[in-house]
Amino acid sequence: MHPNSTAVARTTIRVAAGARPFLLAAPSKPTTPKVARDFVRAVLRGTRLAPLLDSAVLLTSEAVTSSHLRTPRSAEILLRLLTARHGLRISVHDEAPVRLPAPATWPSAPAAGEQQAEYGLLLTSQLADDWGTTPYAGVPRSTSLWFELHLGR
Repeated sequence: MHPNSTAVARTTIRVAAGARPFLLAAPSKPTTPKVARDFVRAVLRGTRLAPLLDSAVLLTSEAVTSSHLRTPRSAEILLRLLTARHGLRISVHDEAPVRLPAPATWPSAPAAGEQQAEYGLLLTSQLADDWGTTPYAGVPRSTSLWFELHLGR
């Protein structure tokens, strides 16, 4: 939850609620985080969700960079962007069979060597209205990181 907001019952972002899905699949290369940032900018710019653009681009960059750093170049990174009237949900999945820590178990101080990825999770936990990880039905034990940003915070 955003640090300056109070707990409020929010509508979950769902396709049935009039959401529009956008999908980007890219190889795990050093340029992929920029491609993902540009993709999110292109989708959100000029829409009613434009106020969420900076946070969405930053969190997307962190998630895709983390995926790139822990996957081989032969891997593919999948970014799903779901827009709705009241906000958006972005999920990032890669082919690495490694589980990300769940929000409830996220440590207060990252251990040495894990700092790069976990600083991205710290940013996500501070800026996103909601976030988490979900099992992905692909590579065994693989996980997707997702976050939501809502208008009117």
